[in-house]
Amino acid sequence: MTALEELLAREEIRSLLARRVRCLDEKDWAGFGATYASDAISHSQQAAVGKPLVGGDEIAAITAEMLKDRTTVHQIHPGEITFLSDTRAEGITPLEDMLWWEQDGRKVWLHGYGHYRHVFEKIDGRWLIKEHALSRLKVETGATA
Repeated sequence: MTALEELLAREEIRSLLARRVRCLDEKDWAGFGATYASDAISHSQQAAVGKPLVGGDEIAAITAEMLKDRTTVHQIHPGEITFLSDTRAEGITPLEDMLWWEQDGRKVWLHGYGHYRHVFEKIDGRWLIKEHALSRLKVETGATA
């Protein structure tokens, strides 16, 4: 991979990650699912559903169900991208997110800090997420009457 090819690939991956969180916050589940490879694996909801999710469609459907009554804001920051080959890369992206919802008549919120860890693969000429995991460093929660 030439320096120019690597630079272009980095920008495509950064745009992919930005599109993923925008679609997540806007609840554009088709766009969100399209950021993943058809055989992608997500470990992020594993504790909630008891298994890793497989494929963009399943990842989007389960995420949509989990967030259906929640407002979310995800902010990602420039991260590390390491190319393993011309068609495979790994990345660590800093993340801050906030979620708001109602529970038992109270307004509840969560403010999280951590990192996304990804494996990316170039499939049919475009970079997609092949593996996804979220690791949290800190979580703050609260509720109001």
